[in-house]
Amino acid sequence: MTDTTQTTLLRRMIRPRTDKEADNPLTSSRAVRLALTKSANDAIGLVLSVTSVAEEVAMLDDMLGGLSDDLLLIGLGRDGVQVGLVSIDLQLRAAIVEMQIVGALIDQAATERAPTLTDSRLCEPLLNAFLTAFPAAVSGTPLDGWADGAALDDRFRDVRSAGLVLADRKYRVVRMNVDLGVAERQGQIAIALPLVETALPQVAVDPDPVDWDAAFQDTAQDAPASLEAQLHSFSVPLATIQGLSVDQLLPLPGCTVSSVKLRAADGTTVAQAKLGQIGGMRAVRLQPAPPPQLAELARGAAQDHPEVLSPGMQDGPEDPLINMTTDAGPAQSNTDNADLGIRSGKEMAFDE
Repeated sequence: MTDTTQTTLLRRMIRPRTDKEADNPLTSSRAVRLALTKSANDAIGLVLSVTSVAEEVAMLDDMLGGLSDDLLLIGLGRDGVQVGLVSIDLQLRAAIVEMQIVGALIDQAATERAPTLTDSRLCEPLLNAFLTAFPAAVSGTPLDGWADGAALDDRFRDVRSAGLVLADRKYRVVRMNVDLGVAERQGQIAIALPLVETALPQVAVDPDPVDWDAAFQDTAQDAPASLEAQLHSFSVPLATIQGLSVDQLLPLPGCTVSSVKLRAADGTTVAQAKLGQIGGMRAVRLQPAPPPQLAELARGAAQDHPEVLSPGMQDGPEDPLINMTTDAGPAQSNTDNADLGIRSGKEMAFDE
């Protein structure tokens, strides 16, 4: 490269920005170009121009598939762990070596040769300068924070060794093609680091409106309810209970299959029912309460006017009384209006 070309490039780099240029937002591509150009010149005096910058996101295997063993591969680490790599092709690697050994670029393309540890050491000044300038250069761009804290680590001998060390995850790869300005020499440098995935902001979603009346009704309807079917309840003296014998019949006056009452847990009567069966199981059918019987009217009058009780309706002896509640059992249709009874014994059964 002639002195005139170098002077022109340096003048372009240090010239003050015009108002028109200040209005143009800094893109990540332009920031990378400026960072690499300035780092190469400041570190080893290499004047180059970045002709293109390409970005891609790929998994580890796809990222390594774009590399070859003739590239110089140097690991990038954070906190003592290798997390990425930087690759430099033959022409750019030779240009860096020439600038530090000869002090100028050779006017011919470099011959093919495998990268060495010496190449890695000679490339460190430029790479260190680039990694230092990169975070500040891309601040405010989509690459902001991507290369923060990255530093040079050990060299990888080949692509396979890099695949054994790096984690299997998504990587962002930034490739920069450069023009060395001599003998049409073109070079390439690429940086691969884990993709920084920013969490999407949480957007508050208005909950669906709730019909509280319907929800309350559904909840109330689904609530469990325990009901007890009571066919009949009557009181007898304790002496009578003590004198019960097998096969003795106890009449249930005024009790029919339509006398079933459904009671809640607190004893409150909630419905009137008729005793029956369905599918071989005992069942009750809800129905309106039957009209009162004469015996019931007589008992009601006796309770309201105890002073007019007839001798046959007097209370029994003052023995302790026991309240007996019978289990509901299947009933036949011909017993709807007949009085029922229970037979004492080992099992209680209805007398047809």
